Amino acid sequence: MEVFDVFNEDPFTLVSLTASANRLPYVPGQVSSSGLFEEDGVPTTTILVEELNGSLSMIAPTPRGGPGETVIQDKRSMRSFQIPHFQRDDAVMADEVQGVRMLGINNELETVQNRVDVKMGRHFRDLDATLEHQRVGAIKGVITNKTGGTMFDLFALYGISAPADVSFPLTTDTTKVRQLTLQVITSIEDVLEAASYSGIRGYCGKTFWSNLIENKSVKETYLNTVQAQELRGDPSAKEFEFGGITFERYRTGSKASAANAGGAPFIADTECRFVVEGVTGLFITRFAPADYPETVNTIGLPRYAMQYPMENRKGRALAMQSNSINICTQPKTLFRGVAS
Repeated sequence: MEVFDVFNEDPFTLVSLTASANRLPYVPGQVSSSGLFEEDGVPTTTILVEELNGSLSMIAPTPRGGPGETVIQDKRSMRSFQIPHFQRDDAVMADEVQGVRMLGINNELETVQNRVDVKMGRHFRDLDATLEHQRVGAIKGVITNKTGGTMFDLFALYGISAPADVSFPLTTDTTKVRQLTLQVITSIEDVLEAASYSGIRGYCGKTFWSNLIENKSVKETYLNTVQAQELRGDPSAKEFEFGGITFERYRTGSKASAANAGGAPFIADTECRFVVEGVTGLFITRFAPADYPETVNTIGLPRYAMQYPMENRKGRALAMQSNSINICTQPKTLFRGVAS
């Protein structure tokens, strides 16, 4: 009797497993689900980001029929970024499927596939959380790894200093929060190389958020409004607009998730990270192809999954990976508010 190898069936090929992986639910966090980052795949493991040091200026009048005003050509520069590789390995051992199917009978294929799907789902949730952590790092300007080590310091790579923090003394009754939001808005507009934008959002740590909604000037602004009722009735409300900025409470997650991010919450308790919305190419995510022969020079996908036989033939090894980079192409727009 011919031995049936369930793992050589179509559902367990690289293409099928990868397709299944990319159909898994993808809601790793608030920044990732906001649509702030423009996603695309690339066929290489590096990307080039071009910077154009252009500026707007008035045009002086010149005589009709004469030569026009001349200008100095804009300076262009290129920066290369190596796309990081994130991989999680696991296995489906023979003992795990013992009793699930009879040798030579394939009508229990779905049960084995479910076991593989469960394992992939758990690890891809961790990869999605890693992607969220990378994106939060991009809106901070410094992208770190699991242990807190720096992977990309965007300020250093662009040869600039991080913008000065904006102090928000929110527990002081005389503080005019609207004046501080205007300071943030005008500071961003002064350095933003874009004709327009759709809005500015501030991701708040829990202490910053708590002090913000209790600030006297904020409470007086929303007195007797529907939004004030929402903020009073639900202290965990997610967002509200004030002074031209949409403030959103960033859910920092559990202590375990903080431990997996170098021991710190994604957004610190006393800070607010401001980002500009609606500017094409300001925040980008690029996915590189997996490091398999079948995927070389193909357009990168968000996730990949592969299975192959163990050397001792006691099970099948699983490998799940994502190859992504997340950056802000104008880090000088990344301002931070600090509750003081």
